[in-house]
Amino acid sequence: MAEEAIIRKSGGGMGKTILMLVIAAVIIGAGYYFFFGGKKDFSGSRVVDSSKYQAVFLTNGQVYFGKVSNENSDYVSVSDVYYMVLKKPLQNQQRDGEEQNQDQAKPEYTLVKLGKEMHGPTSMSVNRDQILFVENLADDSKVVSTIKGGGKQ
Repeated sequence: MAEEAIIRKSGGGMGKTILMLVIAAVIIGAGYYFFFGGKKDFSGSRVVDSSKYQAVFLTNGQVYFGKVSNENSDYVSVSDVYYMVLKKPLQNQQRDGEEQNQDQAKPEYTLVKLGKEMHGPTSMSVNRDQILFVENLADDSKVVSTIKGGGKQ
């Protein structure tokens, strides 16, 4: 009985050591992922085609259209930047008892060139951690056609 207690006692110490090693490995692995593995890397996948416009989707739901560069730095540069704005009527034109027709029910968007704001920005840099993904736009897309046509939709 005394021998059995000694065996349990020494075996319990080995289990604690293994448990501590496992916990340390998990903490080290999580730290490595947090500092090195969690960053988005656009370099290996050749996402950005410099001859095309890109759509940059951000974590806050905003989408910017433009030419992306410096995609491998902490701050991604976007030039010739446009964004979409929902056109809203000043007031609802519908009278009591009237139904909306299909044209009124569809939301209308307009493409706005960055720089038209009161503060007049000339370029944009986006923290890479705020980017969900980047897409190359087709040359015949409505967005690119609007941009090349002078930004009027």
